[in-house]
Amino acid sequence: MNHPDIIAVVCSLLLVAALVAAGCTFTSGGNVTPAPVPTPVATPGIPETLDVSTCGFTTCHGADLACGLNSPDVCTTEYRIGDRCRKYARCDTGGGSCTLVISSKFTACKACAERCQIQAGPDSLTAFSCEEKC
Repeated sequence: MNHPDIIAVVCSLLLVAALVAAGCTFTSGGNVTPAPVPTPVATPGIPETLDVSTCGFTTCHGADLACGLNSPDVCTTEYRIGDRCRKYARCDTGGGSCTLVISSKFTACKACAERCQIQAGPDSLTAFSCEEKC
């Protein structure tokens, strides 16, 4: 027996051992009955509840905000003008809907960030430096 044969035998034994340990082998004679999956039933006159875990900003960056049930799961780590203003706004599920709630700090911050962007023109570093002071 040469080395490639030994390696093949050892790999085969390891594969079989892993399958047995994971319970991925076929055994005959077992009667397995799948459990039924419950189906939600709508009750007339009672509105469906809002899934508050999905209410959030519909965009990842900037100060042009909206709230909805289709908020992104993952956002990029890039920074854009207006991102620092987002901390002054939130999405609220009060009243059974997903709505945007902004503070006066958000309004002032957004206006300042927009002024910085206009004044800086295409120079994004100048715009970011200006926005830090908002």
